[in-house]
Amino acid sequence: MSFKLTWKSHVICFLITIGIVLIMNSIIDNILINYIQIFISSDNLMVKIFISIIFLMIPISIVHEEIHGVAYKLFGGKIKYGFKGIYAYTMETSGKEILRVKFLIVLLAPLATMSVLSLFLPSWLGGMIFLLNLLGASGDIYMSLFICKFNCDSKITDRIYGFDVTG
Repeated sequence: MSFKLTWKSHVICFLITIGIVLIMNSIIDNILINYIQIFISSDNLMVKIFISIIFLMIPISIVHEEIHGVAYKLFGGKIKYGFKGIYAYTMETSGKEILRVKFLIVLLAPLATMSVLSLFLPSWLGGMIFLLNLLGASGDIYMSLFICKFNCDSKITDRIYGFDVTG
């Protein structure tokens, strides 16, 4: 069976993001309040917040994809980084099959790692990094949920269009 990245999967990821925001509403409020307090005394408050979030997303995305790459390499994969539209991606290029549990680790490693590391930063920055990474990982969460329905012996092959599941 194949998992293909399509407009439908992007809509599902968007819905996952909305669900996360609704579930974590009060936590997100606190994160945003801590972050906004940095800019309170500045002119053009909303513009500066918006620009700072965009600039935060660049290193967050790079680190996120690099962690995917490290996880792939730990399991013997060869990797390639790229962009598809506005999305960055990491892809295993050797065509090697990876056990389901290892692929789940590859998918969720950036979310887990960056969540823990954000705890060691000042709350205004760590909270925002946690939040942006969590929301940006909606695709990883969706793919992980998709993979969980297969048995433990299943193997995953990363493809440019998504991935294939066998077994």
